[in-house]
Amino acid sequence: MLVEGFSKKVYIILTLSMLLFLLGYYIITFITLSFLAFIIQFFRDPQRKTPNSNNIIVAAADGRILSGKIDKIKMVDSSYPLLDAITEDAEAILVSTFMSPFDVHVNRAPITGKVVHTSYYPGKFKIAKGKVLTENEKNLIVIEGENGRVGIIQIAGFIARRIIQYVNVGETVKIGTRIGMIRFGSRVDLIIPKDCEVLVNIGSKPKAGETIIARFPTRGMGELEDEKH
Repeated sequence: MLVEGFSKKVYIILTLSMLLFLLGYYIITFITLSFLAFIIQFFRDPQRKTPNSNNIIVAAADGRILSGKIDKIKMVDSSYPLLDAITEDAEAILVSTFMSPFDVHVNRAPITGKVVHTSYYPGKFKIAKGKVLTENEKNLIVIEGENGRVGIIQIAGFIARRIIQYVNVGETVKIGTRIGMIRFGSRVDLIIPKDCEVLVNIGSKPKAGETIIARFPTRGMGELEDEKH
């Protein structure tokens, strides 16, 4: 399965390649087939089996975890850019995933909930390390579920210069559904509540919409009754 809009391009290129081959243009055929392989590799969009639970947070992106080990978790405070747009708390947990150009580029909803905020921030296109969050182009999506808010920050990089958002404020999204993509990879930051249990380690390789990266804390009956009143 390919990203929406690319299946038709694949059929066109494949038809053109067959025609060129029949006409004896073997070198050009090789070039067009190589380009076709590029399209299939870089714009694939595989189906994912999303776990069914209301207290989990799944990965928003394929790639490699840069932060997330429970004893080395990176806590962020009010100095973290965009934090005030995600939560009213002074602290939160950052789980950052680096997406290489060879990873699937589609981003998925980490929880079920309502899209309550989106913001686009123009910026530079530096390598997705260091101060990229403050300097690079980025897009913020905030989803509010029954257990709290989660912020998804799509960050452009040196190669990835196209951030695409599929959802809008007011929409209800289901965990694991497609919410956007970053062409040619880069980085996705998840900002989750500070009391969540993180289940990934630095170096882990999650799959968007499939890998459970954290759990919301279990609430007691007393807390649930308080919320009803």
